[in-house]
Amino acid sequence: MNLEDLRTLVSIVEHGSLSAAARVKGVSQPSVTKQVQRMEAELGLTLLVRGPKHPAELTPAGEQVVAFARETLSRLEALQRGLAAMKTVGRGTLVLAASTIPGEYLLPGLLSSFRAEYPQIQVEVTVTDTAEVVDRVLSDEADVGLIGSAIQRPGLRLERLVGDEILLITPPKHPFSRRERVTIGELSGQAVILREAGSGTRRSVEAALAAAGLALPQAQVSLTLGSTQAILQAVEQGLGLGFVSARASAQAQADGHVACVRLAGVDLHRDLYLAYLSRRISDPLLARFLDFSHARFAEEAAQ
Repeated sequence: MNLEDLRTLVSIVEHGSLSAAARVKGVSQPSVTKQVQRMEAELGLTLLVRGPKHPAELTPAGEQVVAFARETLSRLEALQRGLAAMKTVGRGTLVLAASTIPGEYLLPGLLSSFRAEYPQIQVEVTVTDTAEVVDRVLSDEADVGLIGSAIQRPGLRLERLVGDEILLITPPKHPFSRRERVTIGELSGQAVILREAGSGTRRSVEAALAAAGLALPQAQVSLTLGSTQAILQAVEQGLGLGFVSARASAQAQADGHVACVRLAGVDLHRDLYLAYLSRRISDPLLARFLDFSHARFAEEAAQ
């Protein structure tokens, strides 16, 4: 077995089928099938039970191989990152792209600490929506992205950085402002303000509603705005209700400009991610920034 075969097997399990794994990896399904067949021939055991109408399922042997693959690939990446971080990082330019919430509420403090430790490293930052951040990372226009939803693309590696929660914000005198929770049905007739389609916040809201078997009628969407601050201002002015990150709404809520409520039966907790190209894990500057970021937010979580 080689490492790429192990990666393919793990991808099949994570995405549910050979065809889905092929799409994520950007190769043909026959190519993925050949990799599985090669592993099975080498081991003399069937790893997957597969059929045209059923998702691929692991055999007992397959479960052991996948466990081995995950451990091996995880240790390899840890080794690569550790070796990269050991290399001297002196001067250089780190190009970052971030979606709105991590860009406005995580990066300032993170970069202040990073630049204090590595003053010779120049940092360039672009703040845009999640979809654009991913495009920039995939096209090598950015070394690392910070995003608000998990977008799967071939070659893109995501690592959880920190948790977040999306809240429904209301004007301070709205009837909902004195409530802890409201139902999706109670939003009927209410004007709702959303972020643009490429926003991680909007993706997270739509995914959470879908997971609960719910949807927000498009007729209720009165405004679509391109920034979290614009939504906060619009809600404060009484133009509707909006979905924003708890990190973004905290100060406005404390100042009495908006109120925050949760949707009953809908889990709007999410993760914020670091995104980068897997093939660049051995880049010493990238590896140092990833390790520094994880250490910084591990300290925050422990406090």
